[in-house]
Amino acid sequence: MFFAHPLYVSYTNVEIDTKGGGIALHIQIFTDDLETILHNKYNVHSWMGTSGEHPDSRRLLREYVNERFSVAVNNGEKLELVTDSMTIHEDNMMWFYMKSTIPKTIRHIEIDNRLLTDFFSGQNNLMIVAFEREEKTYRLNRNNHKIALSL
Repeated sequence: MFFAHPLYVSYTNVEIDTKGGGIALHIQIFTDDLETILHNKYNVHSWMGTSGEHPDSRRLLREYVNERFSVAVNNGEKLELVTDSMTIHEDNMMWFYMKSTIPKTIRHIEIDNRLLTDFFSGQNNLMIVAFEREEKTYRLNRNNHKIALSL
């Protein structure tokens, strides 16, 4: 059984390291929202973090995140985001750690975060982007899901 809660939100930290040639992402999403997604999109009761966890749940979750979250650089070249790890915490949150390499020269970066907006109309995706010594915070949703930065 899935219970609705009044706040639909995810948190994403993006760290862009041009000197090291990489980008790191840390995404936090409520586990019950992910359960709802897996059930509605893939007809899977995942029961993540329990002894009855569906054997395909984490693969389907990675597939969903890669479908709904993307990073493109310069001329629109999409980066391949690799999942480092996924962890379920006691506070009903799942944490995704993802990374990718980036070109030595970045002039433009676009991040598209549509996580959960396909199922929750009130979904807000909060994102903090750190580049060099600067941090910017964004609130993304169903109608405003992309940010574009000129570096």
